[in-house]
Amino acid sequence: MSFRGQFTQVLSEGVMRKGLSVCIFIGATTALSGCMDAPLMSKLSDVKPVAFVRDQMAAPAPMVTGAPQLAAANSDSGSEIISGLISRRSVLDAGSPYDTLASTLLETSSGVAQAELRAAKMRSVSRDKNWLPTIGPSISLTSLGEFAAGLLVNQVLYDNGKKKAEREFAAADVEVAAVVLAQDENDRVHSGLELLVVAAEAREKTAMAQSGLGRMREFNRVVGERVRGGLSSLADERVVHSKISEMEHEAATHSEARDSAISELRSMMSGHSVPELSAPSGIKLASSSLETLDVVRARAEAKRASAEAHVERASLLPTLSATGLIGKNSSAALDYEGSGLGLGTRAEMEASKAREGAALALVGRAQETAARQRSRLDSSLQALSRKERDAADLVQQSRANYRLFQDQFEAGKKTVMDVLSVYEQMVRDELKHIDVKYEIVQTQLEAARLAGVLANGAEI
Repeated sequence: MSFRGQFTQVLSEGVMRKGLSVCIFIGATTALSGCMDAPLMSKLSDVKPVAFVRDQMAAPAPMVTGAPQLAAANSDSGSEIISGLISRRSVLDAGSPYDTLASTLLETSSGVAQAELRAAKMRSVSRDKNWLPTIGPSISLTSLGEFAAGLLVNQVLYDNGKKKAEREFAAADVEVAAVVLAQDENDRVHSGLELLVVAAEAREKTAMAQSGLGRMREFNRVVGERVRGGLSSLADERVVHSKISEMEHEAATHSEARDSAISELRSMMSGHSVPELSAPSGIKLASSSLETLDVVRARAEAKRASAEAHVERASLLPTLSATGLIGKNSSAALDYEGSGLGLGTRAEMEASKAREGAALALVGRAQETAARQRSRLDSSLQALSRKERDAADLVQQSRANYRLFQDQFEAGKKTVMDVLSVYEQMVRDELKHIDVKYEIVQTQLEAARLAGVLANGAEI
């Protein structure tokens, strides 16, 4: 087939694919030609393409600040990824201190990720209209030294799918921004809940240490009396003083940790009151079938990379467009543009496909990483549950031993130093049990963060 025959075939295919665009192109040129008041357009103010487009196209409704951003981003696109994010439900019990804190943290979020999502949504709205003709002024200087102004209208007829790929890229970019927003909000809630748990743990340890400190001081009084009566040595009294100093230091350390966590939490909540967690309560685990946010993000990024690769490959091939000039000397033409084909064009296209394949492979890696993390957290929770049961049994044994030694001391069978050692060990066992209880809650929080279920998707 001759070049003329190939060109005619490409033109016919382009016109068939762009039938609507050609109609708009013709309608635009006709309408714009009616905007010319004078045969000679001697001033730039006569050219009003922006006003024309503004009048003919309704502007999209902006995303309202403060409203759920995921729902707003999905209002006219129906994205499967964003719909999945919206359908996620929080595992925090309604009305609990966890839920109260999470709601407050969502309300007081700084809005950086929300702004990125709104920007991506506006870019998508803009790209969604890229199939329409472009209109712009054309100004030239005639041989008589006068300015000749006109309107230049351009409509792409055949671009190897580049415009469509650009729209797909913009839509995928919105999905990536939506996943980033969900991750950002879940991370923020996790940080706040972590501080709440740290404060509650430090508060409970402080109470335990202060209780032990009061009992230690009573032992110190008894030992002091025995030293003055010649029944105990000064060495015993110094040992008691040393244990009291250790307990005072531990109580002060836990108190400072509690104050630090609460102060940091207040700074996150912008003046809102901090809920009090009196006792640790378990956090439900998400379903094992629910994909983690890292996997969802990998899918969205792979989708965006695929669209970007399509744009790259389409840019390597020629395009066909129609151009019309409206003015004193109106004209129309078909333009055959784009990069020329060379010996390296095929290699460049293969490289683009390879990059697309690499992005898709990252989804598999993210799934593998998520499975490993889930397995590790499940194993940790099982080990911590067993450890918590053992620690609780050990506390009961320590309490029983202390009561036994106390009775024997009152019967004159045990010394005060014997009772003191048993009591100190009981306090240490109590503190270890507190450690394990709150470590379980921290592990459950981490599992919920990875799954993205620390906040209702409809509220993000």
